Amino acid sequence: MNAIKKIPAWLGYTILFAVITSTFAFMFSLTNTSLIWSLDGIAQHYPILVSFHDMLIHFVQHPLQGFTHWSWNIGMGADQLTSFSYYVVGDLFNYLIVFFPKNQIELGYGLLVLLRLYCAGLAFMLFAKQFHFKKYSLVISALTYTFGSYALYAGLHHAFFILPLIFFPLLALGIEKIIHNQSIVPLLLATLITFLSNFYFAYILGLGCLIYVIIRYFSVRNASLFNLKKSFIRLLTAILGGITLSAILLIPTVLYAIKSTRITNTFANGYLTYPVSYYLNLPGKILGLGGAFNFWLLIGISGFSFLAVIYTFTHFKRYQALNTGLIIAMIGILIPAFSSVFNAMAAPSNRWASLILLPIGLATAILSDHLTDLTKRDLGIFAISSVGLVSLIWLCNGFIFKVHRHDFAEYMLLFILLGVLFIAKFYHWKTQTLISSVLLLVTLNLISLGIGFYSPDSSGYSKGMLNKDVAQNYTQNYYNGAEKFVKPKLGHYRTTIGPKYHYFPDTRDNFINTDFFNAASNLPMILGTHDIASYLTVENGFVGNLERLVQNNQFTQNDPVAQNDYRSTLESFFGVKYMFVRSDKAHKDLPYGFKLVRDHHDPKLFKNASNVPSDKYAVGTVLAKNKNALPLMFTQTKIINDKAFTKLSANNKEQVMLQAANVAKSISGISNLNYHSQLKHLNYKVKFDTKQLITNQKMLDKSDFADKTNHATSPNFHYASETQIQNILQQNQKIVTKLQKQNHDGLHYLTKDALGKPIPTTIKIANPAKTKNAELYLELDGIKGSYASKNSLNQIKANNNELTNKSETKFEKLNLFRKNISTYNNGSFILQANAKGMSNAVTQLGTDELSNYLPKQHALINLGYSKNARKQIELKYSGVDALHFKHARVIAVPFDAKYDATIKQNQQNGLTNIKTKANQITGTSHNEKKSILTTSIPYSAGWKLTIDGKAAPTQSVNKAFVGAVIPAGKHHIKLNYQTPGLMLGKIISMLSLFIILITSLILWYFKKDKK
Repeated sequence: MNAIKKIPAWLGYTILFAVITSTFAFMFSLTNTSLIWSLDGIAQHYPILVSFHDMLIHFVQHPLQGFTHWSWNIGMGADQLTSFSYYVVGDLFNYLIVFFPKNQIELGYGLLVLLRLYCAGLAFMLFAKQFHFKKYSLVISALTYTFGSYALYAGLHHAFFILPLIFFPLLALGIEKIIHNQSIVPLLLATLITFLSNFYFAYILGLGCLIYVIIRYFSVRNASLFNLKKSFIRLLTAILGGITLSAILLIPTVLYAIKSTRITNTFANGYLTYPVSYYLNLPGKILGLGGAFNFWLLIGISGFSFLAVIYTFTHFKRYQALNTGLIIAMIGILIPAFSSVFNAMAAPSNRWASLILLPIGLATAILSDHLTDLTKRDLGIFAISSVGLVSLIWLCNGFIFKVHRHDFAEYMLLFILLGVLFIAKFYHWKTQTLISSVLLLVTLNLISLGIGFYSPDSSGYSKGMLNKDVAQNYTQNYYNGAEKFVKPKLGHYRTTIGPKYHYFPDTRDNFINTDFFNAASNLPMILGTHDIASYLTVENGFVGNLERLVQNNQFTQNDPVAQNDYRSTLESFFGVKYMFVRSDKAHKDLPYGFKLVRDHHDPKLFKNASNVPSDKYAVGTVLAKNKNALPLMFTQTKIINDKAFTKLSANNKEQVMLQAANVAKSISGISNLNYHSQLKHLNYKVKFDTKQLITNQKMLDKSDFADKTNHATSPNFHYASETQIQNILQQNQKIVTKLQKQNHDGLHYLTKDALGKPIPTTIKIANPAKTKNAELYLELDGIKGSYASKNSLNQIKANNNELTNKSETKFEKLNLFRKNISTYNNGSFILQANAKGMSNAVTQLGTDELSNYLPKQHALINLGYSKNARKQIELKYSGVDALHFKHARVIAVPFDAKYDATIKQNQQNGLTNIKTKANQITGTSHNEKKSILTTSIPYSAGWKLTIDGKAAPTQSVNKAFVGAVIPAGKHHIKLNYQTPGLMLGKIISMLSLFIILITSLILWYFKKDKK
């Protein structure tokens, strides 16, 4: 025992960390899964880490070429430094990936997750050590801090989300050092690595530290050694020193982020309070997995930590500062506005709640220190609180103990822990026995919590993790090998994927946007196919602005371009030369200008050689080549200024860019375009299929309800009265009348019948001939959804019961009540439009969608190009009771000889001898007169232009891309790139380092002289 006492706390933590993680490893081994999530893990984080690995290798081999470059493989093209700063560049752990060969990055990915987790516990231990806790208390609290639900979920889904668990204790440690008149260096270094790592986390942690400082001020302000003025100056010095040292990365990142697609919508997504179900789920989330995962709320602490919080609250005055922090956190969890402020004034995401683990960890250490002197009163309060928690969960679930099945283990371990504490008190256990028992139970509790997340027997999270070795195989087979055919022929052009190319309903059927959005992915960036899409938290705001102006139906903040909604002109304008198409979709109509690449008569097929995701989807890939793809750089002799451009419709904005470059103001010597729209607005009639809509007794007699109405079909049967039947029929009659009245002059209103079924709707086009050789669009303005109230839903169910001879028992009514209070309407819906050759939809994500929520009052739905006439558009919708529209237009965009001539002219005006390097692109222009250089290179102030070696100004053209005025004649064009703000950041960082070194030497000298 004496030998065990000599084991340092960090070593004890390390041993138990290895024990706990080895059980997790065993579970992952049994399920043959990796630590890479099948959604954002493989689509976002893994390919970025592979790209970063390549960046590091290139830098090691060619250090003189620098570390930051413009990459042509990130979507349309982007700065590697600022694009990756949110993920990998500032995360020091990721630099270790350079020691792994490229075929072992999956292994490196997993090991780095574990390393971050391990360091989180060490960081907490370093912070807690200054409060002079006992060694075993440090071990217990560090383990519970490390293996809470936040780390177990977030860390294994978004590896870098573990970083706040490392940085917050280090920042708090630095603050404590200053409060106690010690060195400012710990806070300076903690601030430096925080601001280098991730600007988003720096913002959250900054607010957390502000609250920490305020709380600590009120607890130490009367201490004899505390000097407010001195502490404030030293605190400010350390923070400013850390921030200025990080300027080399911080300034370029912030400059990029503030102009990105991270647009802020309604504060807190419009929530004043969370839905009732959120609050009802809160008690169940304290110890285990809890109910539905929404608003990013993860608590899931150990039973011991729960008792620790109870302990500090029952000794409130003694731990007043700690309890104040816990109370603020508890209140914050209840208020959407609080979470929104922590989430940069955006959606009400509770990611900030990871900060709560610090005070909970301290409370855990406090209880550990007082294990041997717990009173009967303490134990009684523990018992009452535990029973109270379980009772509260029972109450919030409608008087049934409905919890996640694995959470029973957490409650069982809590009561076993209580039993141990009671037995130890009344039987006077030795200290070593009590501590060993508690440590064993805490370890088992944390193991159980992890298994609860990743055992297929207890949750669905395991199914979300990729199988081992799948990441590399999936990458290699992403295009079924078709990229090997494309890349040698691609040049400076780009690619995209066809509808539902990576659509796997068996794994993504819970996502409302799955059917009409391809799964966003960064995998193309490591395959070198120049896919126009990229899946990043911070995307180019200029490109995003253009996509919103032309109303790209696929736009999201994380993936603003996507596949341009397969719009023919946008695809060509963005330089898309090849489209990868699933072989089972090859019969579908392609955008104008695209034709399948053929082997003799049949489409050239690249067979699926992978078993990802399953044999059920073992289709291959065919290629479509676009004859209309425009060059990366070409010149135009006409312009259209912002004043004229803004007045155009979304379709016309798209079309006018082929004829003229949009610039801010008119330019002397270049003529303005007198644009004439070729769009055709088509007349139509709205028709409703009322065959299944029961409006009279005769239709009821012929319906499926007829037999059920005349026969008892369940023990709870009853016969509906004539009055009840007539009420239902009259409801449907009124619905039909209202539909016909409101839609007589166009589409304005869609609704369900009295039984809750959507009424099939068709838009009949008056002159189908106008849709020949054209792209068809459905444009909707003033979209507004109406959602059924709880009473309406109850009435719909009652109507169905009436027609099926069924009456609800009181128990069934109770269950319906439970369901109604535990569910909420998040405002999501999907409106699908089907025309011959293409199906598309407008999808409104719900207000609880925290990354991509964007209210859609307008939509422009592309229904594809066809040579043949299309007579109608079929509409379907779900997720909403009724839809309202101010205007609905059917638009045909013709593709004729004039269009082809414009395309050909732009292609002929392409710069010749185009050559690209990491930060440079060159070419030669040939113009008979002054013109505008038009590119599809995303605009950035970092691009600098020279014409024949002389500097010339650039400007944004078409709202999104790099452009410039080019004189008449033959000219050598060169564009060089440097990350905006990088030089300024370097200067500030170097000056800051110099000032810190000089100041440190001066202080050291005077301190030495004084001694």
